[in-house]
Amino acid sequence: YSFNKTQMTEGYKEPLPSPPSDGISSLSFSHFSEPSHTNILLASSWDGTVRSYSPDADGKYMPQASQNPGDVPLLSATYGVSHRYVYAGGLNGKLYEVDMEKGGSVEIGSHDKAVSSVACMSAGSLNSNPWASSIFGCIATGSWDGTVKLWDVRQPTSCKPAAQVSLGAKVFSMDWVDHTLMVCTSGRKIHLFDIRKNSDSFTISETQKRESSLKYQTRSCALFPSLEGFAVGSIEGRVGIDYMEDNAVTQAQGKKKYAFKCHRVDDTVFPVNAITFHPRHGTFATGGCDGSVVVWDARLKKRLVALPRLATSISALAFSKGENGGSLLAVAQSYTFEEGEKDHPEDQIYVRAMHQHEVKS
Repeated sequence: YSFNKTQMTEGYKEPLPSPPSDGISSLSFSHFSEPSHTNILLASSWDGTVRSYSPDADGKYMPQASQNPGDVPLLSATYGVSHRYVYAGGLNGKLYEVDMEKGGSVEIGSHDKAVSSVACMSAGSLNSNPWASSIFGCIATGSWDGTVKLWDVRQPTSCKPAAQVSLGAKVFSMDWVDHTLMVCTSGRKIHLFDIRKNSDSFTISETQKRESSLKYQTRSCALFPSLEGFAVGSIEGRVGIDYMEDNAVTQAQGKKKYAFKCHRVDDTVFPVNAITFHPRHGTFATGGCDGSVVVWDARLKKRLVALPRLATSISALAFSKGENGGSLLAVAQSYTFEEGEKDHPEDQIYVRAMHQHEVKS
């Protein structure tokens, strides 16, 4: 990778007030078009809370709501079809629908083991794909029990999945863009699924199953917004870039899979905990246990910017969505116990405005 030597990189402003009191497990921005509900930031935590933060008149993010649905650690959370409800997965295997306006929650589904990933289809596809609205009310969950389940949250609560598939290995990370759901499991396996709704039923069909090009356990993954390919991050400080179609034609177009080293300090190698793609430019950011966030251009094999290192691990990242998607980057500073139990800095969340030269070549 080449390094883009641009102007001096700005640091982070003050962290958000009222952060979670334990490990931050996920970050995501709301995907709604209404101005008052655009880019609300959602955070789930091992302290059992799911918290939302919204920008004030000056663009400063302030606490909006905090709910504790099951009094258990939450490993992932996302918005669904409404800004009022979010969906959170617990260490106890439960999926909760949480009312962020009036409070309270209800268990709407379960797995036999922890729910490690919760995903909602990217709303961006509603503008370009008429069929997408039929699956927009669907939530996907991946679990350490080796299953992926779909839940139709627009239907009355039934605690029964609309569809499910067994993978026989722990789900570590997921991403969902348009009709494609990506699932990474133990054993370095990568599964790609096509999600559709036919009349009154959902279907989840596996289109590809691959082995990661990285030699060590997968920690994070993300799909290209264009669905041309995907990125995976491993515990051994590497990112792999792969393409949906790998043949002579695509390779001639420069779309050939590769991997590169990152998140390393001298001889110390750190896991890549988070990957998130810029929704408009197709560049992506990675966060590692070295406390750094780096933005890359996969097509040009170029590092665009390395943000100033924070005090401890980066556990989660998220680019903002909507009309000016990618103008903000949310960063979770949260020790992920890669060095075992020890004293560590407090958990913090930062929202940083991203300059054009930092996210576009």
